Amino acid sequence: MNTDSTIFTYGAPFIGVLLVAIGIAAAVPGVYALIQDDITSCGTPTIAVESPEETATRFGDSPELQLTELSFDQLTPEEQAAFIEARTDPLGEARVTGDFPNYPSFLNGTLVTYESEQYYATVVAENPCFVATPLQFPLGVFAIALGIIGILTPPGYRKLVELEEQSR
Repeated sequence: MNTDSTIFTYGAPFIGVLLVAIGIAAAVPGVYALIQDDITSCGTPTIAVESPEETATRFGDSPELQLTELSFDQLTPEEQAAFIEARTDPLGEARVTGDFPNYPSFLNGTLVTYESEQYYATVVAENPCFVATPLQFPLGVFAIALGIIGILTPPGYRKLVELEEQSR
């Protein structure tokens, strides 16, 4: 067996397997970045709202920290909907889908006055979206295809040689 035959027989499939592995590693996150908006709710922070009793226990009559105080009317409709949902949720949490201009206040914790009672509200999860470069998925698919060609080249070549010998 000569050196060229050894490289062709073992080297091409090995490079092909490496290309397939790299292609899968690139294509899977690339396709996830493309479809994540359809299967998850990334980009929608989750807020938690404590009851007035928990808020009073946490802060007493006056908050020790300098927290932003907002009235329910100062919240956007999306923030209001999430606040109401979190108030009634067993875990006290809800996602804010849409406009969230008071995000900095909620991120640091805020006191929201609703129906003459104060509720402590804060962001408990930011739920960021996964970011991938636009070419990551197509390049990953290309690497997989090129790797499969590398894997199948030696057996394909042997089959062609066999067919040629049979035709003589």
